[in-house]
Amino acid sequence: MEENMEEGQTQKGCFECCIKCLGGIPYASLIATILLYAGVALFCGCGHEALSGTVNILQTYFEMARTAGDTLDVFTMIDIFKYVIYGIAAAFFVYGILLMVEGFFTTGAIKDLYGDFKITTCGRCVSAWVCYLSMYSVYVGLFQ
Repeated sequence: MEENMEEGQTQKGCFECCIKCLGGIPYASLIATILLYAGVALFCGCGHEALSGTVNILQTYFEMARTAGDTLDVFTMIDIFKYVIYGIAAAFFVYGILLMVEGFFTTGAIKDLYGDFKITTCGRCVSAWVCYLSMYSVYVGLFQ
């Protein structure tokens, strides 16, 4: 095996390879992604529990019952809000993955791959896409 190695190359052990891989992880982006997922989980869990509690309160104290048929009542609206919460969770899951990819391609943690601290073309494209997506979601949220 040593005969096939070029001059200047050294055989790396498992420890050195693991250290090199761990050095390429953008820790700030990883922590931000974990915090994003924790926030989304908290929002979805609390929202779902609040809506379920609202149904219980309406049925217990106000003696409201679900109506049969295609009528749009309070309980149907609460079910719609629950599905909206599920959709928000799915959207933020995809957004978190996109932010993690952006953090990987735009940080200086990839300097070992490219030799110095520079942003790759893919990193610029991903950053532009994340900026566009963020501004579009703010625009939709404000001016809906």
